[in-house]
Amino acid sequence: MTYAIPLPEMGQRWLDRTKSRFLADPTATLVMEHSGAVIPEEVPSMLELAEAQCYAHGDPVLVRKRLMHVLVEAVDNLSRHALGILNEASFALLVRDSSGYRMATGNAVPFATGMLLAHRVEILNLMAREDLKEHYMKLLAGDARSSNGGAGLGLLTLARKSAGPLVVNSDTLGPFTSYFTLEMRVGRDSDEYDKPAA
Repeated sequence: MTYAIPLPEMGQRWLDRTKSRFLADPTATLVMEHSGAVIPEEVPSMLELAEAQCYAHGDPVLVRKRLMHVLVEAVDNLSRHALGILNEASFALLVRDSSGYRMATGNAVPFATGMLLAHRVEILNLMAREDLKEHYMKLLAGDARSSNGGAGLGLLTLARKSAGPLVVNSDTLGPFTSYFTLEMRVGRDSDEYDKPAA
């Protein structure tokens, strides 16, 4: 399978498009951006950048912990689930604004996987916080997990630790592949986490 755009440039284009949208908010500042394959050795430096931003702005411990959970899970998903050679087209973005932190990730996935993920996110967005927690505990107790996940814990963790709904976009790359982007927010107001996921 060949692509008219080199894979690293493809990921950079999705990153630039998302970054432009996020930074349109005049209160937004860039915290971290990454384009290309995510390797495990890069994750600590991403976390350090995010944590330094939290400390610099005096964010509460709850916000800092939630941001670390979301960032670790989202970036880990990229390193584990990006599609083979297409992992060079992945990206991760973290922006701070007046409401807290906004994050986006993107990577190429099989078309059916993109559809399944979008459906799962839709269901998670409809669940109340208590239901998300109960579902999470049931999945932890089950035996459907493997070393690469697969039980849906990653998306569930993102839904539990994020403020508001997860936002999904899936663009078709070819007959069997789509580009899947996921956006999430970690707010500065702890009350946001007591409300239903919407």
